Amino acid sequence: MKKLTLSITILAITAAFVPAQFKLKVPKIPKTSKPQTVTQKPVETPVQTTQPARAGRQLVMDDGYTFFDAEPVEEYNSKLRLQQDIGWYLRSDLRLLGTFPERSAFKVVVKKDGKSLSEVRCEGNIYQKATDSALRTEMQRRGKDLGFEDFMYSERCFDKESAIKPVGKFDVEIHFIDGDTDAESLVRTYKIDVHKATRVRGSTTNPQPDVSHYYVQRHAEAAVAFIHLSGTHTGSDRNGRTSYFRNEPSTSSTPDYEQLIVYFSVSRGRSTKSSGSPFLRCSVNGERIRLPRDSVSLGSSIRADEYAIYTDRIAPQFKRGSAYRDDVRFGIYTAALPLYTGEGEYSKPPMKIEDSPGNWECAILSKGVEYRRLRWTVGADGKIAEHPEQTSGNVNLYYKTYLVDMDIAPNGGPFDFRLMPMPAAGLFYGIPWSSAEGKAMAARVPKLGRPFHVPSNKAN
Repeated sequence: MKKLTLSITILAITAAFVPAQFKLKVPKIPKTSKPQTVTQKPVETPVQTTQPARAGRQLVMDDGYTFFDAEPVEEYNSKLRLQQDIGWYLRSDLRLLGTFPERSAFKVVVKKDGKSLSEVRCEGNIYQKATDSALRTEMQRRGKDLGFEDFMYSERCFDKESAIKPVGKFDVEIHFIDGDTDAESLVRTYKIDVHKATRVRGSTTNPQPDVSHYYVQRHAEAAVAFIHLSGTHTGSDRNGRTSYFRNEPSTSSTPDYEQLIVYFSVSRGRSTKSSGSPFLRCSVNGERIRLPRDSVSLGSSIRADEYAIYTDRIAPQFKRGSAYRDDVRFGIYTAALPLYTGEGEYSKPPMKIEDSPGNWECAILSKGVEYRRLRWTVGADGKIAEHPEQTSGNVNLYYKTYLVDMDIAPNGGPFDFRLMPMPAAGLFYGIPWSSAEGKAMAARVPKLGRPFHVPSNKAN
């Protein structure tokens, strides 16, 4: 009898971790959604889900991970005897939530006015919990939160031969290609706005055109902030925290508490001013709470950095000496808040948000100056409530990640060089805001500096 019981137990455990056969399910799509296909093959209808941002999603883009970068395509001009740009190509970072077979791929299609200008196919990197060597045994899985989804990702997906000449506004279609059947599904359409920054080189008396820089402007993303619950696991950053953009799930040997890390977009200048010694000031349900620690670790992320430099010698003062220069830069900042959730096996956090359920409001300040103000709700279950943009399925973020309400100070922070409210441009590359809360947040972004590069004769 003991042998029979043991056999049944082993079979049950094995069955629980055998990967299920992959199936594509095609949900009904509203009549207003009529995506165009780009191949002669039968193409499945779009499957961007309307389910809430939680575990168990399939064929859903991780919108917080998506990144687009416009880079020049160069060609040697024998007449001028120098390199010139002949257009630009799109580099994409993509993550798709769900369980997929090996050899599955992304296809990125860039369109302008409905016409396809570029198609790039990139094989996806597949992650499945069922085949993770760090999760093979019951002992390895014990005490770990395995609620996160499987996923497929691609970093630096591009083809330099797929050059695009025009600039301006484009649609970017993300297609999924099944590795077993080659069936295609359109999973998300983003929108980008590409600008060209021309450049000069050579002597002051004989300036020549240099290779232009291109950039995807991201002013609409300034309104967006999200909190990612990060543990101190293997593969973490230099501060001991795992990154939202990491493509290897946290699999620490022991349970650990998690820290609240805020991600928000900025447009920096050529040089960044010091942020001083930022700290956090919080209230719950309108009542100030005392934090055992209040220091905020603030810094830039090396990922998702879009950088272009414009130069010219148009204005008289730049016809000698150094050329005029105007830098345009978009990137991501992180703020590690002194707030935590959960409990480690051998240690406890100094401040747990679940101990104070309700409406949280926290300001990041330095030397009495406020940079950002954040709002979110902690429910009676101790968990952060999803933003209406997530609960409606309008946008999707990875596991334990929450879009939050944010205000930007009128003069921004030391890391803000350009700010421009663009509520009509949506979020995460053109996804229209669907909630009143989101629309109001986008409209509150202040104006700061010039939104784009300008020539030297118009700089003042």
